[in-house]
Amino acid sequence: LVEETLWGLGRVVVAFSGGVDSTLLAKLARDALGRENVLAVTADSPSLAREDLAEACRLARVLDLEHRVVRTQEVSDPRYRRNTQERCYVCKTTLFAELDVLARVHGMSAVLYGAIADDQLSERPGQRAALERGVRAPLQDAGLSKWEIRELARALGVPNWNRPQNACLSSRIPHGREVTEDTLGQIERAEAFLYTQGFRQVRVRHLGEQARIEVEPEAVLRFNDTLLRQQTERELQKLGFLSVTIDPAGYHPGGADR
Repeated sequence: LVEETLWGLGRVVVAFSGGVDSTLLAKLARDALGRENVLAVTADSPSLAREDLAEACRLARVLDLEHRVVRTQEVSDPRYRRNTQERCYVCKTTLFAELDVLARVHGMSAVLYGAIADDQLSERPGQRAALERGVRAPLQDAGLSKWEIRELARALGVPNWNRPQNACLSSRIPHGREVTEDTLGQIERAEAFLYTQGFRQVRVRHLGEQARIEVEPEAVLRFNDTLLRQQTERELQKLGFLSVTIDPAGYHPGGADR
């Protein structure tokens, strides 16, 4: 069903974050339409970790995608910085406007993004932006859920088929607390440290002067190691956090607002 949709579109721009959903979509589009008819585009802003940008670029090379990185300015938008429930809507509206321009310049007939069947409109303001701009979501239209996405990606040899779920750095900040470039930088550096310690799923929730760390639930007990705990506290305090806590339940989506 996804391939049939793609064949009917001709030439497409794919919003390419480097997550498993957008990577599978880009792979399917390239296989169905040919490299010259697919442009994968990654939006770069302070809300994107440098490691995630590098990974998107690496994946594009591995999959032999025509790839472009565009700088977006959503973090400078006061509506985004206020960090209300509409933050994702502002972000996606900015992104899709950029992709519309690229599509027109390169003669592409459609803009695609990696929403899936698990994404509910009521919980994903970015989907409203997609509907308003006519951005297509072939994986969602085909009714593919996350486990099906991962299995299909694995079968097709997509390198990141088992990559942990991720989101922009702004998602670590509770709604109602201002998003700033300095805050995003603190979060990025704190999470980069934790990745160097071998954790796979990492969120550093920014609660003002406090950082709350979430890692994969099976790894939480690693912080019983006094040396690791003390080193983590020292590193995050260097970044400006006065106190550091570990969530005993581990990572869970939407944890910033809990």
